[in-house]
Amino acid sequence: MNTIIPHIYYYKLISFLKISCGKNIISVLKNAGTVLVYLFFGFGVYIFTQNTIEYLLEEIKIGSFLLHRFISVILFIFFLAVNVGNTVVSFSTLYKSKEVSFLITKPIEFRHVFFVKFLDNFFHSSTTLLLIIASVLLGYGSYFDMGIDFYLITLFFQIIPFMLTAACLGVILLMIILKLAEKFGVRKILAAISLLYFSSLILFFNVSNPVSLVTEVMKYYPDVDRYFGFLDNSLITLLPNFWISEAMYWVANNNYLKALPYFISQVGVAAFFLFLTIFLAKKWYYKTFVVSSQINFSYWKKEKRSAAILAFGKKSIFKPQLEIIIKKEFWLFFREPSQFLHMIVMLVLIGIFVASISSLDIKLLYAYNTNLRTIIYLIVFLFNVFLIASLALRFVFPLVSLEGQAYWKIRSSPVNSTKLLMTKFFTFLVILLSIGQLINFFSHLKYPFALTLASSINTFFVTVTLVSLNFGMGSLFANFGEKNPIKIASSQGASITFLFTIIYLIFLMIILFFPVHDFFYFSDTTHMAAGKLIQTSLLIGVVALFVMALSLNISSKSLKRDFL
Repeated sequence: MNTIIPHIYYYKLISFLKISCGKNIISVLKNAGTVLVYLFFGFGVYIFTQNTIEYLLEEIKIGSFLLHRFISVILFIFFLAVNVGNTVVSFSTLYKSKEVSFLITKPIEFRHVFFVKFLDNFFHSSTTLLLIIASVLLGYGSYFDMGIDFYLITLFFQIIPFMLTAACLGVILLMIILKLAEKFGVRKILAAISLLYFSSLILFFNVSNPVSLVTEVMKYYPDVDRYFGFLDNSLITLLPNFWISEAMYWVANNNYLKALPYFISQVGVAAFFLFLTIFLAKKWYYKTFVVSSQINFSYWKKEKRSAAILAFGKKSIFKPQLEIIIKKEFWLFFREPSQFLHMIVMLVLIGIFVASISSLDIKLLYAYNTNLRTIIYLIVFLFNVFLIASLALRFVFPLVSLEGQAYWKIRSSPVNSTKLLMTKFFTFLVILLSIGQLINFFSHLKYPFALTLASSINTFFVTVTLVSLNFGMGSLFANFGEKNPIKIASSQGASITFLFTIIYLIFLMIILFFPVHDFFYFSDTTHMAAGKLIQTSLLIGVVALFVMALSLNISSKSLKRDFL
């Protein structure tokens, strides 16, 4: 049985290569184009990282210590994202995939089935993230003039173990949820888990307190390059994200001896949680697999369905065809556990972020110089945009593919296929526009009205762009044979869409920097600064209209191409 896992992966690799590397010219050009997109994106992230570090250290002069503490905060958010992502995605991969149903009927131990799908899920969902991290690492190492040994050691003894720890904790949490859900109910357990994530994020920011840390370090200005470890809370030093940033700090200062304990800790903790995951899988995987097929994850019971506003038996203000399409989209979404559970988790995390940002002391922000205030504001705005982009990639990109072979029925029925596409597009556009405006409103509670208004307009156009981009790319890379929305949202086409999204975020940061900088510099009073913000909003609006028109055109042509 020790050869089972290598045997399965050998044939999975052959299958992947045969499917991905077609011999026809279209497949070759498509793969070559994908590689070029990845390379250009990686190079862009590399340049952006290098220039950002140079700007923070040489222009704003925040010092190496603060730089690495900012890296630690970003890594903590990244850890939670990987953790939550693996919790949700693993439900589909480990419990609902056809491959598991096939393997579980063969003479293979359940722990081997689990391990195969766990690794499959980890590497499949981490490819794009590893590309981004590798590019960031190259930019960081290039600025500090690091050797090849730094990249290899940091990648294999810090980054990958860090991500593996997050993934293992996510899978362990999923098995615990399924174990407890049978006894206490799904909703109660999910509410408790959401509260746990909320508490951990609030606790982290209260304990680490980045704003207070910046204030304390700046008291020593211009002597900000010294080590201020005495300002760190002892609880923060126990977290994996701190170990990465601290190891990088000491390596950047050519002190490998002080960095060594953090490398050992990272690898040791990852190994511990990997073995714990396998141990718990041996005891719980089959039991939770049975439980997962018995638990009703749907919030909408039969009596609730009949009484719901969007019930099929109730009339609405819409025309019959439009009404049916909207109701179909609604009920198909909520009957699929991986859809609405992931939506709930993401909305909870968004709520936590908005609550944290809305409590930011604006007086402390105005205590810093104009450049730093501009960067802090843009980071908040771009993180808002990134949250919207995450929702669009996860829920809008799979929309066209999820219709599957039912398009043949639609093509042969008196329903306009273009109307179907438009309804899908605008339904989710309205939902994400509402979420985007709420995020923008609560994150700008303490900012001047003019800046809040400009940001609201920008958020509107940015949401249109992101929804259009994901809808168009989802149509272009449609896979009508795949019924799993999570797999569609983590496919090659989705990865390329994500890369375009990051490029768009960089574009936003470039065009917004000087208008926002001038707004802060002139103390929010001049019409000239407000005028520049409006001009920038118009440019973002033009881009949004262009992307939307192009996206809808691509979607219509793609549907006709596949279902002539």
